[in-house]
Amino acid sequence: MKTLKVMIAICFIAVFTQKTIAQSTVSGLYLTAEDYHNQKLSFKTTDGDGNSIRFNEFLGSDRVVVVYNGKKQTFYKSAVYGYRSNNSDYRYFNNIPYKVIDDRDFYLYSSPKMVQQGKWSKPVDSYYFSSTAIADIKSLSIKNLQSAYTNNPRFRYLIESHFETDNALTAYDSAVNEYKVKYLYEHSTSM
Repeated sequence: MKTLKVMIAICFIAVFTQKTIAQSTVSGLYLTAEDYHNQKLSFKTTDGDGNSIRFNEFLGSDRVVVVYNGKKQTFYKSAVYGYRSNNSDYRYFNNIPYKVIDDRDFYLYSSPKMVQQGKWSKPVDSYYFSSTAIADIKSLSIKNLQSAYTNNPRFRYLIESHFETDNALTAYDSAVNEYKVKYLYEHSTSM
C-alpha cells in the first residue's frame, strides 16, 4: 500500500513537472541540426500563449506532443533534432534527451542517470560528447575522446597528460570560463 502511494505521488510530480517544463519562458522544437545551429525554434511557445509542448520524458515515450494554435500534432523524437526549455537546449539521440552544455568545437552534453545510494536511487548527471552536431553521442571518456580524435595526436596527448580518470574530464576552469577538455582541444588545433 505504501509503495502504491509513493508511485502515485511520483506520477503526480512527473505530470506537474512536465507541465511546468512545457510552459517555460520560451520553448520550442529544433526540427533539424541546422535549426539548432541557427537557433530557429519551430512551434515556439511562451508562458500564457495557450500553446504547449509535452516532451513525455518521464514515461519514456518516443513522441513529443505539440498543441499549437489549437491543433494537436505528434512528432517522433527520432525525427526531431531537439528542443529548448527552461533556457536550456536538448538534443535527442536514441529518443533520449541530452542537455547541451557546450557546443563550441565539439559538443558536451549531460543527462541524469539513476544511481543507487543506500536504499534509494538518486539522479546524478552523466556526461557525453559528440564530435559534430549530428555525430553519435558517446560517453565522455578518455578512451572515447582518443578514439574520436585519432587525427589530432596533439589533443590525444594533452588528454593523456592532463586527465587521469574519466571523471576529471568534466573539470571546469572558472578562470577561463570553460571546461578544461574544451580548452585543451582549442589549443591543440591552434598551435
